Amino acid sequence: MRIKIIILVLSIIYTGYLLTALVASHYQSISLNPLSSEYYYKKRLFAKAIEIEPAKAEYHMSYALDLIKNNQNPNTSTSELILIQLKQASELNPSSKKYREIYNIYAAWINK
Repeated sequence: MRIKIIILVLSIIYTGYLLTALVASHYQSISLNPLSSEYYYKKRLFAKAIEIEPAKAEYHMSYALDLIKNNQNPNTSTSELILIQLKQASELNPSSKKYREIYNIYAAWINK
């Protein structure tokens, strides 16, 4: 009888450990899942993140700001892409004053 109780207690402890490991693995895999837009966003692959989840304003804004940062003198097509992404971000999140200001500043700078 004593051995059965010991086995039961050890089984309960082991099951708890497995459940904890499973939950931790699940939460970690959400951000590491290559099918998740968050995965590409964290890897700074904004175009792919937008392709998977186009309704996130944050992705569009980050993509535009990354393009601005990496292209000090952007050509016409890059400037248009930046403007499109900024406009999309401000339209997807119309309550964000910050997004609208960034779009307006960049649009004025491009049109000079």
